[in-house]
Amino acid sequence: MAPRASFVVQTAAQTYELREAPLPDIGPDDGLLALEGCGVCGTDLEVFEGVLSSDAYPLVPGHEPFGRILKIGAAAAAKWQVSEGDRVAVHSTLTCGRCRTCRRGLRGCTAPEFDDTTIYGFRSPDVAPALWGGFATHLYLAPEAIVVPLPEGLSVGSASLFNVMSNGVDWVLQVGGMRAGMTVAILGPGPRGLASAIAARAAGAAEIAITGLSTDAERLGFALECGADYAVEVTGEDAVDAVLSRLRRPPDLVVDCTPLSVSSVTDAIRMAARRGVVVLAGMKGPDGMAPVPVDLVSAKQLTLKGAVSRSLESMEYAIDLLGQGLAPYDRFASHAFPIEKAEQALHSLASDHKPMHVRIVPSL
Repeated sequence: MAPRASFVVQTAAQTYELREAPLPDIGPDDGLLALEGCGVCGTDLEVFEGVLSSDAYPLVPGHEPFGRILKIGAAAAAKWQVSEGDRVAVHSTLTCGRCRTCRRGLRGCTAPEFDDTTIYGFRSPDVAPALWGGFATHLYLAPEAIVVPLPEGLSVGSASLFNVMSNGVDWVLQVGGMRAGMTVAILGPGPRGLASAIAARAAGAAEIAITGLSTDAERLGFALECGADYAVEVTGEDAVDAVLSRLRRPPDLVVDCTPLSVSSVTDAIRMAARRGVVVLAGMKGPDGMAPVPVDLVSAKQLTLKGAVSRSLESMEYAIDLLGQGLAPYDRFASHAFPIEKAEQALHSLASDHKPMHVRIVPSL
């Protein structure tokens, strides 16, 4: 019997099913990845619950995949500078590499054959060869894929953080423009908030404060191990006063990592230093119309910047940071679930006692 792959498909809100497909034939320009695992992020949860992309089902979830190259064509090997057996992380975006947007290194390929669903973790299983998501045993490496080598000595848990760390690096350094000596506030101690703290500490931040709610007690405690100077619980408190009372000066950079909450946008603007930068990285959902104190933005001469996904450069630097062991990454990567229990993994992220980070693996 020909070898087959197993993969998760989302068919409706809060509904996963496990399917099988034959392993595809590989030509000169593509490849096949034997997955070690795939990180799970807040967007996966929002899609699972039907908050985002509810009209896109069926789709093959999992956009943070990594593993070993099982098969690869000669042209693909030359282009990606990898060989069979090499360990790689896969960027979620599939791009033509030729249009103006791609050449400028931006997300949102404008080639007619690509659109918002041309992303790993969001494609339909009806698009051959169906292996478009990381909650699986295998992933198809399309000619338009982007792969980055992973260190051999990196544990599976630490490797599963490559995407979350890429976001932290991107939002703090590339989007936020942080420089050594800046004061930083991070709103939200989720995985990307924690990654932002690690990135800010690695870049030489003078002080770092991170906020969270009473239900985030474990994550707030862990944030101190990730480089934060202050972990501020703001349930029932004015977040701005709570942060400013701890920092020696208002934050030069505020990164809002809070999902589905618009009040944090106003808080970020209120606490930011004069001529500071506010990075809006927490997705607010379909009703995300935040009240913005425009006069305050003008008076402070603030810069508001949107952030989504991450650049290839940020991904490469994040993997380097993982290899340096600057934080207790294996404890950060706290929970693993096999693909057969993918629904359980997503439900765990919606519970009152959220894991620090979740990954889906082919088997335990």
